[in-house]
Amino acid sequence: MIFYQPLAYWLVAGFYDVLDHLQLPLTEKYKVVRRDPGRGNTVTRRQVIMRVLLQQFIQFVINLLVFILDSESCTRCAEPASFLHRASRFVLGLYVMDTWQYWIHRLVHVNTFLYKHLHSVHHTLMIPYAYGALYNSVLEGLLLDTLGGVVTLYVAGLDCQTATAVFTFGMYKTVIDHCNYRGWVNPLHSLFPNCAQYHDIHHDIRGIKANFSQPFFTHWDWIMGTFLDYNGMHYSVEELDQQQKDKAKLKAEARAATPNGKKRQ
Repeated sequence: MIFYQPLAYWLVAGFYDVLDHLQLPLTEKYKVVRRDPGRGNTVTRRQVIMRVLLQQFIQFVINLLVFILDSESCTRCAEPASFLHRASRFVLGLYVMDTWQYWIHRLVHVNTFLYKHLHSVHHTLMIPYAYGALYNSVLEGLLLDTLGGVVTLYVAGLDCQTATAVFTFGMYKTVIDHCNYRGWVNPLHSLFPNCAQYHDIHHDIRGIKANFSQPFFTHWDWIMGTFLDYNGMHYSVEELDQQQKDKAKLKAEARAATPNGKKRQ
């Protein structure tokens, strides 16, 4: 279980990073692009990678300690359990994870001290991208993700196999919520109310006090009045497609105006 999460993280994040570098017309029109982008990122990609690797190492050590202290945690896998039982526990695990992350995430935003010394690290990524999903301060990572995983494990009563499914799926969903893609490029975007567009607005200064829910549902934001609708705040797929066509047309006209591809003197 402890190997699946980082593996899922880097495989999925690597895929979207390749797309970001290739900038293929086929995928670029599905990017999540704000009409008003706001400020850019204030941290380098190398800093992000190093912080995420540190975070994952700490999570690995703590998960290993949990298994050592609770030596029967994975023997529960051997106990017979119906598909319906495991499916219900899986869904319960998603809700427990969502509840923990909403309230901790909200706390580190509304408390000025906690935001300044913990959560502001993550928000140096004003424009999120896939492998920046776990770019947090070490203490916040312990509180939000690592401890949240332990709470989910025991509150939802997960066996080893179901826990692996919940946490790996949660990791995958967290990455794609930061990848800034939609449509077929992000197949879960339209299946969950909490999606890349929903979370992108939270990284914008206009939504920094809203959309605390992550990574699956949005019910706590609705209940607590912290929901911010992202509709109209991003360019549509059709608009981005037209922008690409306009750029391609301008490039073609520029080439046509310069015989043999040489610049005019």
